[in-house]
Amino acid sequence: MNKRIKKIIIYSLLIIIFFLGIWTERFGVDKKILNKFNNLIDSSSQLILSFKNNEKIYIEIKPKYYNEIINNRKKSLEKGRASENIQKWLPAKLKYKDVTYNIQISLKGTHSDHWIDKKKWSYKIKVNDNEKSILGLRRFAVQAPYTISYVHEWLFMKALEKEKLFNLKIMSIETQVNEKNLGAYILEEKISYKLIERNNRKPGPIIGFSKTLWVEEANNIKDLGINGIDESFWRAKIEPTQFDRNLIGTEQEELLKKAIYQLESFRKKELTTSEVFDTSQLAKVMAIRAIMGSSQFDWKDIKFYFNPDTFLLEPISKEIHVDLNYEDKINFWWADSSYVKDHLASDTDFFLDLLYSDLKFYKEYLQELNKFSKPGDTVSKINGSVGTYFATLINDNRKEFIEHKKIIKQSYPTKKIFSFEYLKEKSIIIQKTLNPVQGLNSYFDSFKTNILTLNISNIQRLPIVIAGIKLSDGTNIYLQEKIIIYGKKTHKPAVNNLININCTLKKYCSKKQINKQQIIYKILGQENFKLANISEHYFVSNKK
Repeated sequence: MNKRIKKIIIYSLLIIIFFLGIWTERFGVDKKILNKFNNLIDSSSQLILSFKNNEKIYIEIKPKYYNEIINNRKKSLEKGRASENIQKWLPAKLKYKDVTYNIQISLKGTHSDHWIDKKKWSYKIKVNDNEKSILGLRRFAVQAPYTISYVHEWLFMKALEKEKLFNLKIMSIETQVNEKNLGAYILEEKISYKLIERNNRKPGPIIGFSKTLWVEEANNIKDLGINGIDESFWRAKIEPTQFDRNLIGTEQEELLKKAIYQLESFRKKELTTSEVFDTSQLAKVMAIRAIMGSSQFDWKDIKFYFNPDTFLLEPISKEIHVDLNYEDKINFWWADSSYVKDHLASDTDFFLDLLYSDLKFYKEYLQELNKFSKPGDTVSKINGSVGTYFATLINDNRKEFIEHKKIIKQSYPTKKIFSFEYLKEKSIIIQKTLNPVQGLNSYFDSFKTNILTLNISNIQRLPIVIAGIKLSDGTNIYLQEKIIIYGKKTHKPAVNNLININCTLKKYCSKKQINKQQIIYKILGQENFKLANISEHYFVSNKK
């Protein structure tokens, strides 16, 4: 195709895109029609992109193997979710920078967003043993940006890298499969022993909760009888990831046994979060996911590296689950283990419930949550916005951020692929939660032999620390040991807690004077103490 024809095609497509954009902006068309037009605009942009000399990977799959992939996709669509026995590995070739590699390829993704599109499917790739690595990787995935949160997954990995946590190599790159140009794809490293080496860790096993049974249950949910899918976490196998069979009988297998034992003991509540995990790393990972607005912290997605020096599990987190193109689902996993579902008044995320049951870890996590969500004084050079942790992070990776965003936006001009405001809003919500309007209700119960008994209930979702009482003359009476009260569960009444305080000053601790005194407390993990008034009248018939 000569240059003149290319220019005519590009200009024609640009004119079509321009007028389609005006039309869809101006008229209130039905969402389905609008989505179709937006997809047409995106497809046209991807066609334009294919004429440019961008960096690209070419995947060639022989017809008989490609037909197997088509058949595997068909089975996945029929099931609703893909299982590992459907996603079979098949031979293929990958060409990058004029070098051709022999690879194994398969469909990727449990959920249909990875393969429901007519041509844009997600793939897992592993390089054959006799080939050199590609971009320094031997195992990776390529997938459409909308399946992996557009720019947000890249930003998540940059945050993990900055905090010296396990992070996956990630980049945007144009992708072509059997002559079909798919536009911008995201290439992301898969979990392997190479990941351990690249993250400067000693050799050690990687384990996690298998989701194989959950997929089977979800695909056959009508046939479960009394064995509800909400029990999947308790039933899931704990399995290694990419454990080489040549390591059987070695020290690595002994480490694997210890790793599995620790994670299983955690699930059985025989060991606490602090005894099993590197809580400093886990707290940071969860805090970063929270301020990025991740919709979940899923036991099925996270893996753990067993450190042979500390004998603790370190988190390997991926799939940030942020999509600005859909309504934000209300999910506050980052505050507590309550999980509100459409069909239930309330439910519990059992994995999070176990994590948060260790108050030592909960405190450390809430401290990190406060640190990461605090507004700062950094001004982003990208759009001038002030303040968040991410303004600094993006400034530090400005060139890569702009390039990554540009490549994706060229393929998806109608989609929301990144938002500073979204990140800022999440930090604000978290800060408001850490500094709530609500606090506690405190009532006088009794005052006998210098012991003041108060009835205290926590009326917000985070744990509180009771430190003592502040008397009207300015004197503070502190408890010998601070008392922690868990947060209020959603759609549940506040729990009454009787707390005794040693008070020799009868004048101040009597019922007649108690409403002039105040409780000293704070949210767990926070620095600033707050004051709450004490009411003199309250009665709970079955409290004693």
